[in-house]
Amino acid sequence: MGDNVVSFDMAFYLTDYRLITLMMLGLLALSGEIGFRLGSRRRDSEDSLRSLMSGTGAAMLGLLGLLLGFTLAMAVSRWDARRDVIVDEANAIGTLWLRAGLLEEPLRGDLQGALRSYTDARIALGGSRGDRAALRAARSESESLQASIWSEVARANQPGRSPAILSSLITSANEVIDIHELRLASIENFLPAPLFSLLLMVAAVATGFLAWAFGAANQGGRAAIVGLGLLIAAVLLLIMDLNRPQRGWIDVGVESLERVRVTMVVPGSS
Repeated sequence: MGDNVVSFDMAFYLTDYRLITLMMLGLLALSGEIGFRLGSRRRDSEDSLRSLMSGTGAAMLGLLGLLLGFTLAMAVSRWDARRDVIVDEANAIGTLWLRAGLLEEPLRGDLQGALRSYTDARIALGGSRGDRAALRAARSESESLQASIWSEVARANQPGRSPAILSSLITSANEVIDIHELRLASIENFLPAPLFSLLLMVAAVATGFLAWAFGAANQGGRAAIVGLGLLIAAVLLLIMDLNRPQRGWIDVGVESLERVRVTMVVPGSS
């Protein structure tokens, strides 16, 4: 995805959550109010029509519940995948750090110094949150440091070097570099915006049908409709928050990388 091209999915992802909340609540409230007023005008309608409208609303709610359940499961699986990638990256960096200790100076110090800087850049990548400029800067710095890390590993290919040590360094360095793309892909792996449009549309229609049934039955069910709308909006917001890596309240965090960074202490240093 190009940095200068904003698709519909990306535009939705970058939209302020407060605006999305207002839009959802407004649409659900409007649908409920329209349905309730239309139902109030049909209080003399036959019981069969009321049963039909009430049953249709219940069926729509059942469909909405099914869609919400599947969507929530998809969002949680993506959140788990983003967390697992960070844990895998922390393990890969830690392994390369330990294997770098098998080298002699100055190779050991140069490689470990590059790894410390790289870990800082990966922590900054997670801390960029919604700042796309900071995300691009952390990504660029990471890729530059990857070249430095690989250069140090290449320098280790010297006559007399143990093939086992060299092979372990190359394997670990490859794993660190490969996880970079996996992590970038996990950040961009969010659910498509049309899916949320469908969920909101089904929620609005279901709310409208049930509100019609309340209005036709003259039960004064505005409070129940409002409560239902708030509950649906809360579930939708939870799913969207899980689906907004780098921007949502529910963040995967970079604690694994921070713990690895703390362990990167050269023996004998203060």
